[in-house]
Amino acid sequence: MKITLRLYATLQKYLPPGSSSSETDMELPEAATIPDALGVLALPMTLPHIIFINGRHVLRPDFSTRRLQDGDILAVFPAIGGG
Repeated sequence: MKITLRLYATLQKYLPPGSSSSETDMELPEAATIPDALGVLALPMTLPHIIFINGRHVLRPDFSTRRLQDGDILAVFPAIGGG
């Protein structure tokens, strides 16, 4: 299956070379999970703070069990501080 992965802020450094802007297309096995997708890029699961699939928020307890589907857009944000 094919998904689009979007990484934001400090997570962009995990995108493969040649990625456009903040996203890359990925081929994954059927029923892959969020950690499966991020593991392909060696992105530690301790770094994502907010995750959306197709614009819908995925709660932290569901990160490891939420199955991806063909055509999904996975958007991943780190914790962001400010003042």
